[in-house]
Amino acid sequence: MKGTLGQLASLVSRETGIALPAAREDALRTALRRVAPDTDAAGLLRAVADPAQGGQLLGRLIDEVTVQETFFARDIAQLRVIPWASLRAWRARGGPGGPVRVWSAGCATGEEAYTLALEAVLALGGPPGPVEVLGTDISAAALATAATGRYGERAVRQLDPVVRERYLTRQPDGRYQVTGQLRALARFRQHNLALGPGPPPGEAAFDVVVCRNVLIYLSTQLIAGAVGNLERALRPGGVLVLGAADVLHRTAARKAASGPAPAPREPAPPRIRPLISNASTRVAATGRPRRLAAALEAADAGNRLQALAEVSGLLASTPDDAEANFVFGLILLERDDQAGAARALRRALHYDPSLGLAAFTLGRACDRLGDPAAARAAYQHALRVLDPADQRHELILQQIDIRDVAAACRARLGP
Repeated sequence: MKGTLGQLASLVSRETGIALPAAREDALRTALRRVAPDTDAAGLLRAVADPAQGGQLLGRLIDEVTVQETFFARDIAQLRVIPWASLRAWRARGGPGGPVRVWSAGCATGEEAYTLALEAVLALGGPPGPVEVLGTDISAAALATAATGRYGERAVRQLDPVVRERYLTRQPDGRYQVTGQLRALARFRQHNLALGPGPPPGEAAFDVVVCRNVLIYLSTQLIAGAVGNLERALRPGGVLVLGAADVLHRTAARKAASGPAPAPREPAPPRIRPLISNASTRVAATGRPRRLAAALEAADAGNRLQALAEVSGLLASTPDDAEANFVFGLILLERDDQAGAARALRRALHYDPSLGLAAFTLGRACDRLGDPAAARAAYQHALRVLDPADQRHELILQQIDIRDVAAACRARLGP
């Protein structure tokens, strides 16, 4: 972005770590109109510099540009990998005792935090208080909503009706109130994941840290630090759950620290969710699938030279391989070769226009190249073709939730 609007975007990014690429210019303009309908970007910049009112205005602007679309039981399969019984057994057997400690980072209006508390209650039952959930977010307005625990029909639509009736109370105005039993398990506080410390000040280590669809909003330079905050907040052997779209923004994810082995017959705690999962053991041992799997695994491990060698060899024999071109583009983007990545990703889409992950990644490359029109076109293309039922790209799609990728596209496009 250029001019005073660009200065406003830079201010928001400095204060929050949230990336506002050129593709989100319209979204920033919309946020500006909502916060200060009678002024322009230059006027708002002057206003936020005023010690008397600047902090409040900047806070409102941050609330407007922070995407807070969430609901109960969102992508619940991701949360159901959490081994609640194993975690409680560890605390009782050799740990510090007390409830299982959970951090929902970037909790927005609180639905995820309450969902985590609900999942723990359903898995563990009594005694009361089997879990303690901390929900944090940068938006004070979102946290105020979370603290009240009142939600509309859309927010609770994914809950099983029996569970909803037991743990939420329908109000005369049609909204739902989280019951006191569930609210007692969750607390909320303001925290900046990108720029603040991890864990939040005064907090002990957590058994579970959940951060889904948060990294997609951060600038590339801050993602590694944010993940470091999440890892430092996790006790050894704990569980870190990242959203699939977040993993796409940080392919070479570091593993959480190893910890005490679980008791016999108890499942081992899962680690950070990778882009792929043991792909080389799930595909043919030779030929094209092996080379593509090897390239993906090398990229996951941070070995980009090996990844490039594998995919380059594959492309030398089959240059029209859409998946190989996609992986090539993804690796080049992680190496900060935006122009090369864009060329490879366009080749992938030329050979297979339905490869939505390539379109999404092309949008990221165009953002970095400063080409907002091309970025918007790529994100729009991705939204048109992403299909959760499409399993043609099984190797690429392992561990990836298409809905997360679509959410990332919408975040980049803005309202």
